[in-house]
Amino acid sequence: MSEAKKMILDKLENPGQTVQAQRWSFFTDGVMGGLSEGSAKISSIDGVPCYKMTGNVTTENNGGFIQIRTIIDPLIKTKDYTGIYLKIFGNSKNYSLHIRTPFTLAPWQYYSHKFKAENKWLEIKAPFANFKKSNIYQPRELQNQYLKSIGLVAGFDNFFADVCLAEIGFY
Repeated sequence: MSEAKKMILDKLENPGQTVQAQRWSFFTDGVMGGLSEGSAKISSIDGVPCYKMTGNVTTENNGGFIQIRTIIDPLIKTKDYTGIYLKIFGNSKNYSLHIRTPFTLAPWQYYSHKFKAENKWLEIKAPFANFKKSNIYQPRELQNQYLKSIGLVAGFDNFFADVCLAEIGFY
């Protein structure tokens, strides 16, 4: 893809809001009875502004996640891009991107892409073709779907999450 096809969703030029004027929200598994705890705040690492998400993720009581998420509005069509990129700094643990479409109606339905957030700034590319569906009742692939939200998730294991997101967009 050419650089002209890149769309920056957020690089903290207006911290807390995407270029679509959508806000980021923080969620834990407490919305469904889980016991994970954490927080998200605007911070910086090595002078790079970022959304810093930290917390204790636990699978106790059927839980297992914390996340920051934003709505995509206007919707983004997957056929217009190859995937999602993010600039990330972490604690060498595994994290996921979760995206939702109009076909993911239930809270447990999403498409995910796992990656390791190293203890240094990295650019991760997540091609739409590599996202996995979470539920049998949703389309297998993201091809020709619209994206309605995107989230950075720490979850599905017991660990301390510490990750910073400096930029996210589509390529």
